Amino acid sequence: MDHHDIFESLTRNAFDFLERGIGEFDKAPKYSVIHFCAAVEMLLKARLMKEHWSLIVSKSEQANLAKFMGGDFASVTMDEARARLRDIAGEDIADEAFNSFRTLANHRNKMIHFFHADVDRDGLAKAQIVAEHCRSWFHLHRLLNRWDTDFRDFIADISRADRAMKGHRKYLSAKFKALKPELDAVRKAGGKPKACSACGFKAAVPDPLDDEIAPLRCLVCDHTETQVEIDCPHCNQPVVIANEGYATCENCAGAITPEHLVNALTDHESAHIAIANGDDRWEPANCGNCDGYHTVVRRGDIYFCANCFDQSDHVEQCEWCNEPNTGDMEHSYSTGCRHCDGKVGWEKDD
Repeated sequence: MDHHDIFESLTRNAFDFLERGIGEFDKAPKYSVIHFCAAVEMLLKARLMKEHWSLIVSKSEQANLAKFMGGDFASVTMDEARARLRDIAGEDIADEAFNSFRTLANHRNKMIHFFHADVDRDGLAKAQIVAEHCRSWFHLHRLLNRWDTDFRDFIADISRADRAMKGHRKYLSAKFKALKPELDAVRKAGGKPKACSACGFKAAVPDPLDDEIAPLRCLVCDHTETQVEIDCPHCNQPVVIANEGYATCENCAGAITPEHLVNALTDHESAHIAIANGDDRWEPANCGNCDGYHTVVRRGDIYFCANCFDQSDHVEQCEWCNEPNTGDMEHSYSTGCRHCDGKVGWEKDD
């Protein structure tokens, strides 16, 4: 068995656990949580293994190929997997996504090492678990789509899991019905609840930043996200994009990138006039949160990143390269920004 075979086996095992986690919820919610969480952890490890097999060994400096091939090793924790994906593979898992995985893991740990009172009979506890599953699957599904090259042989498994999760959401129907008075009050006040990307219910209440950007919180599953609504750059039909600047238009299947969002969200006329008058605050800026290059656009008094959807109330110029950035530029003359090495780097290269 070579490294590819181990990756295949690990990934197939993960989807087996995922299907069990979804399918057995009604009769055995406790084991559903345990299996669902195991699947999340295995898929993170599988992506890490694509970089190198030693990275899923807890003490990678002591990794032994013979022991690894024999399964005789301690694997990384979820936190360690995230750190190595970020620092070695350059794949950062956003805080919101990881916090969702962490909540699920904490729930799992409680069940394994202590107990969860009456989880098999408690309707509220079961609804909470389904909400956690929905949020975790939303984020995991996005990661698998981002890692499509690595998991291209598992497209059918991903689609099957997604279909199963849609059926899984029926357990939240009672909560959605109970929220009708609250949602009616939102509509009466002028709000327009939107469909939640995680649980599917039209219970995500917006707090609009402007006409095109709106942070949302779902009253059913507590999922939070930011949605951007623009016209598709390929077919001109309305498209809603959630939480990151990559999407596929449901109408024409065209790929939408942060560059498309920057163009759509930039007030080009105001920017042209302001820049002509020496106001450089309308120049495209770099994101200090995700390292996006020229992904930050000005929206009134807010600076919005079209890559990670982070918001900032100001930009600062790098004191070395003069590039505008969100984040703290206090020591940038010496150390530079995310896109330059500053004076220290220049002197080192010189």
